[in-house]
Formats: sequence, structure tokens, C-alpha cells
Amino acid sequence: MKKLIILLSLITTTLLGQDYGNQIEAMRLCASFAGGSNFSSTAANSGLNDILNSIGAAKRFVLQPCNVNNASAITIKGIRYIFYDPDFMNSVSSHSNWGNTFILAHEVGHHINGHTMDAVLLVNDIIDSGSLYDKRTQELEADEFAGFVIAKLGGPLSACTNVITRISDNTNDELSSHPSRDKRLAAVNRGYNKAENQGLISIEKSKNAISEEYFYAGLEASDAKNYQMAIEKYTISLSVEPSSSAYNNRALNYLEIGNYQLALSDINNAIEENPEDDQFYSNKARILMGMATEPTDPEMVQAIEMLSIAINKNPSKGYNYLERGMCKWRSLGWNLACPDFKSASILGEILPDFVLEQMDELPCD
Repeated sequence: MKKLIILLSLITTTLLGQDYGNQIEAMRLCASFAGGSNFSSTAANSGLNDILNSIGAAKRFVLQPCNVNNASAITIKGIRYIFYDPDFMNSVSSHSNWGNTFILAHEVGHHINGHTMDAVLLVNDIIDSGSLYDKRTQELEADEFAGFVIAKLGGPLSACTNVITRISDNTNDELSSHPSRDKRLAAVNRGYNKAENQGLISIEKSKNAISEEYFYAGLEASDAKNYQMAIEKYTISLSVEPSSSAYNNRALNYLEIGNYQLALSDINNAIEENPEDDQFYSNKARILMGMATEPTDPEMVQAIEMLSIAINKNPSKGYNYLERGMCKWRSLGWNLACPDFKSASILGEILPDFVLEQMDELPCD
């Protein structure tokens, strides 16, 4: 439980401090991860696809290797993430692909069963994380799901039981978020036997599920820098069920291909859907800066206004001060820009060399 709390805090703090798409944010979070493991990201993605295909579900997750000595299913601002440590997965599964697949299936099970509450809401005490009994129940449901998946994929039951045996024991679990070993082994067996005795699980796709399917397809396309395909996927997602995240992400892809008017329209829709998200205002500022051709253009003034709104809503993001400083320097002069650069530096933002040189020559008052 302690590791999960630390991970939630780390991921929430880092993701809320970034400016681009969700896959890019996840990659930045774990940029320090180094290789040396036999369980590659390619193998992880292949395993995830096998898991989802076995139950007829679409890929609606962001999968990211991360040096966290664990594997975790977490939702952040509505986006489902599965973070996994390849070395951890290999260590508990003896480099067995079936063991790794079981671990991934367990995390997918948390998402499929609706266990993952939004980390932002948890950290801000808007919702409660639930009792230890609830958490143990959820772990058993995820174990049962993972056992079911392994059986459907033709894997051995021993792949499941070996992992559970390595990571659990039979001490009293009343004060733990995870059940005792025997309870977990029983859950795995239930899932495995259920798969052997029944046909495939049928999943009726709701409008929300279809919209999410295309939303995550858009994320993948954007990560591959296929911006036009990403736009097409987000367009289908929005046609089924509009969401501020899809409008925001499509806007960023329009920005990448230089279609500023459509980008601006989408980001305005995102803000209308969710006016409290500071990220949308900073993204709108980026679009407006791209539209401006002269420092005195109205778009530059609007960009400064959008960044000011973003800063007022969340004053902890240094890059918003940096961007506003750049806008002010171009359009209003150094004296008004310098305090923003100073604030950005205090918040840990790395300033460009030309800004540092200017600060040496003309320090802020």
C-alpha cells in the first residue's frame, strides 16, 4: 500500500506538470528507466493485446515501462495507465512470459472491473480510496480475471500460482490491502476453472466504450507522429460521445500539422466542456502563439491572457511562467517578462541560455 501511495503521488505530480499528450507524459515520467530486462516494451504491448483479444476488448490503456519496482493500474484525469517495471516482472515470474502476462492481466483486471479511481481526485481528498476490505476484494477480483485470461490464452495454471506464491504469504491480512496467499490462489483457480468451463466473456460495447476505443487509438497514432490518423480517430470518438480530453488532444494534433483554426475551435470546445482544467488554457496559448506572426498581433495578447488564467488556476507549473515570459518579452518588453522567468526558475523550470544571459545583464527589479 505504501508503494502505491508513493506511486500515486509521483505520477500525479509529474503528469499534472506536463504540457503534451498523455502518452508523451507517461514517457517523460519514466524517462529515467533503463534497459537490461528481457521483458521489452514490445513484449509488453504484445502481451496486452493478447489479453484484450482474449476477452474481446479494445485497447483503451496507456502502457508504459517505469522503474517503480512494481506494476500498477492507475487512472489520471480520466486516462487509464498501466505502469510496469520490467525487472520487477521478470523477478517475480522467473523470466516466464506467462508469468509476465499474468501480472499484466491482473492490472488490466483492475481497469476492467472499475477499481481504479482517478488519482487526482484521490490526492485532493475528493473521493475516498475505500477500506482495506474493499481493496482486498478488488485484488481477488483482479486475480480471478487474470486466471481466466491465462486459461483463455492456453497458459498453464502454474504461471499464475508461481507469481502469487512469490509475492504473498499467509500472514493475517486484516491490516493489509492485499489478501493472504491462500485466498489469492483460490481466486486464481476460480478464474482459471471458469474459463475452462465457459465460453468467452461477451462484452457489450456501450457508447462510452466505443468512444474510448477510438480515443486510445488516437493516442497511439499521435505517439507514432501519425497526426492525421490521430485526428481521424479522435473525430470518431467525438462523434460517438464528446469529451474535453478528445477535443484537447485533437486540437494538439491539428496544431502539429499547422491547422490553427481547427485547433483553436477544438480547444475552445475543450474549455467549454471543462473550464476548470488549467491545461486547456495553456494549450490554447500555444495555439495562439502559433497563429501570431508579429509580436503585437492580438493573438499574442490573447496568449498572455490564457497563460495568466492557467497560472491563476494552478500556480505551481513553471513552464506556464516561462511561456508567458516569452510572450511578454516579444510583445511587452523585458521588464514585464523578467519576473515570469524568475518565477519559472524558482519552480524548477530550466531557462534557455539566452534568457539566462539577459537576466545577467538586466536582473529583475
